[in-house]
Amino acid sequence: MTQCDRYLGLPMAIGNSKVNTFKDIQEKITKRVMGWKEKFISKAGREILIKTVAQAIPTYSMSLFKLPRSLCDNINSLVAKYWWGQHQDERKIHWINWKKLCTQKKNGGMGFRDLHSFNLAMLSKQAWRLIEDTHSLFYKVYKARYFPNGSFMMAEVRSSPSFVWRSLLAARDILVAGSYWRWGW
Repeated sequence: MTQCDRYLGLPMAIGNSKVNTFKDIQEKITKRVMGWKEKFISKAGREILIKTVAQAIPTYSMSLFKLPRSLCDNINSLVAKYWWGQHQDERKIHWINWKKLCTQKKNGGMGFRDLHSFNLAMLSKQAWRLIEDTHSLFYKVYKARYFPNGSFMMAEVRSSPSFVWRSLLAARDILVAGSYWRWGW
């Protein structure tokens, strides 16, 4: 693994335990969040730090891999604890549910990202590229490997698919659920 891969949060090898594979991302976020001194930072400053640093660290990995829900929940929990000013051992009251904080500001939330939903959105963007951009190298490589005689929407899981391919198939289910057929214009 190169230093660049470690910085970007790329896993060295994807094994059976996906949580252990992506543990570096959680550790990197934990180290960043624990280094911030919340008593010197206002709520607005905490909001900016969470949105621009803590929730941005796993973005590249999320665009390639479907992170385990438990890992996303752990990161969301860590960020929520920082938001409410909780230290390691003390317990503070979380006055508003994290889901409510993740809603848009115009709807009464804070606009934080729910990392699991954001992960699926990033993967859906890659899956959409497989549907729309049929001249790209990305499409040609995946077509030759995973769906040589059909389309991405009709592709099936074969024996020993890569973790990236399984992640894209999870995103395909979201595209199917959110799409509809339109006749004419």
